[in-house]
Amino acid sequence: MSRANWRSAGAYESLRSLNAPAFALQFLCRNPDFQHDRRRLQLATQAGTLNPDDAEAFARQWGLRFRPCGSCGSAVICGLDGARVSGRDGSDHDAGGPD
Repeated sequence: MSRANWRSAGAYESLRSLNAPAFALQFLCRNPDFQHDRRRLQLATQAGTLNPDDAEAFARQWGLRFRPCGSCGSAVICGLDGARVSGRDGSDHDAGGPD
């Protein structure tokens, strides 16, 4: 994630093209508590130990919804794997997950 000067207007130019959900995710991804929770769930996903109830609690806590995975149909577990969100023009933008 970029650590640009938050006081510089130029640091936010790339955010102008994002729709509201994509912008909200950019905001969330800069929250240290969100980064910690997300990383914990990503590690559980990679280890194959993710409890769907924990993933649902994470989604409720942070106001998130997961799109169904095109491969398996799971909306929760595969949703934690990527860090991309659709922008205004329908293209994907990097959500800037934890470093």
